[in-house]
Amino acid sequence: MDVQGYGGQDDRRHASIQSGLLAVADTAAARCGLDRTTWHRQGAGDGELAILPAGTPEPAVADDYVRELAAALADHNHDLVAEARMRLRIAIHHGVAMPGANGWTGQGVVSVSRLVDSTPLRGALRAFPDAGLAVLVSRQIYTDVVAQRHTSLKPAEFREVVVRHKEFTDVAWLRVPGHDVHGADLAADPPEGPVDPPGTRVTAATAPHYRAESMTVVNGRIDAPNAVFGIKHGS
Repeated sequence: MDVQGYGGQDDRRHASIQSGLLAVADTAAARCGLDRTTWHRQGAGDGELAILPAGTPEPAVADDYVRELAAALADHNHDLVAEARMRLRIAIHHGVAMPGANGWTGQGVVSVSRLVDSTPLRGALRAFPDAGLAVLVSRQIYTDVVAQRHTSLKPAEFREVVVRHKEFTDVAWLRVPGHDVHGADLAADPPEGPVDPPGTRVTAATAPHYRAESMTVVNGRIDAPNAVFGIKHGS
């Protein structure tokens, strides 16, 4: 998660935003039964990368936590003038994360970091000045959790967008609670990365996918509950 417009504030306001961000995040987790003391949290002043424990249900994060985050944020902003209100971007992804020498590593960390800093997500808050929260879920979260109706969220609430940021390109799904994102102008920032020729459209089918560069041969019985395997026959 990341606070929109943090860099344009002064030093004293920075301190207030940081404390407010943690208070809102903690309140939202407590209200939906998630224990933030068990999260691996990597702070960044105006934002936070959180790695949740294995076994945390994705619906609880994409649905319950986001709902409570929006409510806690509204409570926080209730008595503040418009210029002082905190506005958040949050991205949610399911992927690989590993502890490294200077923070968390893995393609899951790269992906969620690119999503939260993307033009569509930033543009969503600019398109809706009265919105306090904009949410972007990865292709995996939308396909496996939202589209399969494991949450109370309706797929029609989301808008498919293309995220191009640095070396990352993929589709994701955008939602701004309380607002219809379809048709909104999200190009508030210059395009990130190379621009495709006119008429080119990136979709879930054409977006690049990561491919394993190794093969493991296993003889015998495999006990791997909740795992997904890709099997290819022939050369």
